[in-house]
Amino acid sequence: MRSIEATYNSTGAAYYLCIGFIPDWVDIIAVGDAEVAHAHWSKGFTTAASDNGFMEHGGSQATSLYTAGAGIEPYEGGDQMTSTIQTTVAYGDGVYLGWDEIGDYKSNSSYGYEDEAIASWTLDTTANRTGHFNSDVPASGNRIGEGSRILIKEEAGGAEKEAVIEVLTAGQGISADEVTLSRAVKSGTIYRITGRWDLLPIAIGKVAPAGIKMSATTDINANDERALIRAGSFDRCSSGR
Repeated sequence: MRSIEATYNSTGAAYYLCIGFIPDWVDIIAVGDAEVAHAHWSKGFTTAASDNGFMEHGGSQATSLYTAGAGIEPYEGGDQMTSTIQTTVAYGDGVYLGWDEIGDYKSNSSYGYEDEAIASWTLDTTANRTGHFNSDVPASGNRIGEGSRILIKEEAGGAEKEAVIEVLTAGQGISADEVTLSRAVKSGTIYRITGRWDLLPIAIGKVAPAGIKMSATTDINANDERALIRAGSFDRCSSGR
């Protein structure tokens, strides 16, 4: 059995999530949507009315069934990226999205820090879960910000704790209370900071791995809205059934 979970930035248009395999089931959650729309698909959806899955919505909208070509479907991969099909490779954009190959940005001079590698966290205000780093993130092109996961080893007690960055403006980070975390982690050493999203545009010239295509653009796929994919494969008996 294989399963993955990954964040990405919705674009408001059809996209491909090239996770490296064709899953047997998929959940896509609009975690940036106040009404938390969910889209679901499984290989067991074998009726014409919903063979591309369905969407549930926390608002007044009714459940939407996805017919062929309207929702989630398998994608075998194999397309070589050109500017014709991958119309942008800007961070947070893209039509074909694959895994972030860098992963840790605290020591990345291009996208992670302004003057020196980000190595320390200082908790300034416990009640607000706010603090600062030893360096600013870049004013442009930075990949550390809202949605980044940060791993800190606290000086007091030595516990390693992970949190999510909730607020961090480009060009900031070094001054008191400029960074808000999902919980109040004590001051300490930073071991890792991920990018804002796990899936990024696949570079021009590269070949897209397998995954899924998402064609729905109503409610579940608003432009610049944080989304989450959970996908996996089922256990099979020796007969392959």
